[in-house]
Amino acid sequence: MATPTSMPLRYAPWISDIELAFYSSLASIKINHDKLDSSARKVLGLYEINPKDAEERSTRMQIHGNALTTDE
Repeated sequence: MATPTSMPLRYAPWISDIELAFYSSLASIKINHDKLDSSARKVLGLYEINPKDAEERSTRMQIHGNALTTDE
């Protein structure tokens, strides 16, 4: 049973927030390590909910420069 101060769970569309350092890291790994192999790589992202931001920016998927992982 919901209390008067709680809100029901609802879908929240998110936007991506990708740091430029991620693209630099990705290019370096694809050229120097993967030798331009087009296979997929794992990426770690951070899903953030910030109620202080405007509603359209309050939920975002952040990809930082160190987001690429290795399978090794």
